[in-house]
Amino acid sequence: MINFRYHALSLVAVFLALAIGVVLGVAIGDKGVVSGARRDLERSLRGDLDRARGRNADLDSQLSARDDFERQAYPGLVRGMLRGQAVGMVAVGNLPQDYVQDVSSAIEPAGARLFSVNVVAAPLPLRDIAGDLSGTRYSRLRSKRQVRRFGRSIGRQIVAGGALPQRVRHSLFSSSRGEFEPLDAVVLVRDREGLKGRQEALEDAFEESFIAGLGRSKAALAAVERQDADPSQVGFFKDRGVSTVDDIDLVAGHAALVYVLAGAEGQFGTGGGKLLPPRPRTR
Repeated sequence: MINFRYHALSLVAVFLALAIGVVLGVAIGDKGVVSGARRDLERSLRGDLDRARGRNADLDSQLSARDDFERQAYPGLVRGMLRGQAVGMVAVGNLPQDYVQDVSSAIEPAGARLFSVNVVAAPLPLRDIAGDLSGTRYSRLRSKRQVRRFGRSIGRQIVAGGALPQRVRHSLFSSSRGEFEPLDAVVLVRDREGLKGRQEALEDAFEESFIAGLGRSKAALAAVERQDADPSQVGFFKDRGVSTVDDIDLVAGHAALVYVLAGAEGQFGTGGGKLLPPRPRTR
């Protein structure tokens, strides 16, 4: 099957041929020597370059045809697998550009809809959160134990549609859209960096308990990233029992996400796991 590795190799061949031609041309030209050997070499390099360009054009055409086929075949592959389901998306730290569109493009042909998108702030603004929760048992968020308890409650209520996420909407989340309604599935993204010391420890405690809270519900759970994610978060989620898709920017990644939300489990994508799980039975 044609893939991007062959495409990249053809491009390398083109630039290598150009570089050799330039270097030899300068070296020989500086000496003022124009020989039959040079002309033969130039003709050979031009031939290699022309062939590389032709191969590159063929690969472009084949890749374009493959992409068109995948896009057209995808809706039939997943149609009805998530019919009527409400899906929420939660990111920790940052939500990289295009992830929301990637997830929407994956689940909508399967019959689901993205109801909410929330980004948990990192570091956690604990003072602001405690202020929003004045008069409740979470009005003093200072220790890991308190943060863990809060994280578990947020995880459960994100799925169940409780009042707690709404109450901390403007403090816990750096970005929030959609309604906190009951969800059938949650898609996770993790992109945080630069935390140290106490800030890192409290954020870790929140994430651990938040994921545990999500896991106690009946909602399907998946974590996603794009192929260029650096560093990859697959290991983090795998250690916590969360199924992952590491190529959500590809049509194959769209299908893997739908399969996971429909009941498949494991690590999938181009980063070392299986490309796709077996097609699960729909619920």
